[in-house]
Amino acid sequence: METRGGRLALVRGGPAQEFTVTLRNGNSADYRHLLVALQMEILVGEPGDEPGSGPGFLLERFDRASGTWRPAELRVANDARPLSLFTGGGPLARGAVRIERYRLRATAGGPTGSSPVVVSFIDTDADREAAAHVLLGHSTG
Repeated sequence: METRGGRLALVRGGPAQEFTVTLRNGNSADYRHLLVALQMEILVGEPGDEPGSGPGFLLERFDRASGTWRPAELRVANDARPLSLFTGGGPLARGAVRIERYRLRATAGGPTGSSPVVVSFIDTDADREAAAHVLLGHSTG
């Protein structure tokens, strides 16, 4: 993963920050459906912070085919979703590399605090993680 400064530092109602996720298939087999899934825990603000209202965050993924940003799912929860509930994902041939671009924005009424964004790589055909998840540091002020 790559982002400016190595972490996301968002401001409520401020601009989105971009980051990239690079997938490298060093395995001996092709993936038919490899999904990048993003999740963070519910933010708990500092004493005196105002509670958030509304969705809190807007995640988008860049669609190369159309040249536009499209909404993407960012799960905000304190538990893990069972792998069997994930669907979709794109192909990644043996030895191939795929770079996905994302941007994340904190909405004006969202919460403040910090929690890393957990980036998981899921083989949705096999209902298993294809690689260990990675953490991207994040704070919203």
